[in-house]
Amino acid sequence: MSPNTEWLKETLEVNKFGEIMVDGHGSTSLPGVFAAGDCTNSAFKQIIIAMGSGATAALGAFDHLIRN
Repeated sequence: MSPNTEWLKETLEVNKFGEIMVDGHGSTSLPGVFAAGDCTNSAFKQIIIAMGSGATAALGAFDHLIRN
């Protein structure tokens, strides 16, 4: 039930639960790095939510790559 993000605490912004903080596009606090699923601060932790979150992060990463 705890995200396996201990190794990221020096690199990305995480909340008090160890969840990676992401915006609506899956972007993290490090430009060009995206996260999705149960390790993020998304409201619901279910398989279908994680799948949608993964699609959002993939589209966010694609958008980032074509704009930069």
